[in-house]
Amino acid sequence: MSDQLRAALEANRSAIIEGLAQAARELSELRERQREVEALIARARAALGEVGMPNPRPETENRTLHEAISMVLRENSNHWMTVSEIAKQVNHRELYKKRDGSFVEPNQIHARTKNYASVFEKDGPRVRLRDIIS
Repeated sequence: MSDQLRAALEANRSAIIEGLAQAARELSELRERQREVEALIARARAALGEVGMPNPRPETENRTLHEAISMVLRENSNHWMTVSEIAKQVNHRELYKKRDGSFVEPNQIHARTKNYASVFEKDGPRVRLRDIIS
């Protein structure tokens, strides 16, 4: 039974990867739209004098660095990416913020992917998600 499932997943692997990448892109766009709407709501509340209304925590406060890295890799069809490319996307899209608010450095991407060897595959400075289907 598990051999049949493995074979079915492998037969459709490229479609699954593309579908995941497309869904991740769509989710990213929805999150951006959510941030825009939240900003408009905050401005409207301020205009009405509703000061002190609780604002939802930004999603980046809840996301771990390895989750942000995984997100970038999935959205790039899990192609090999350098730690610098990943750091650039994480920072540009604000997928993760350090406690002090500074940007993520490529060496942090390198360290995190090394520490999560069960999740990430490394080849020098290049990273991708491990194949979890095999």
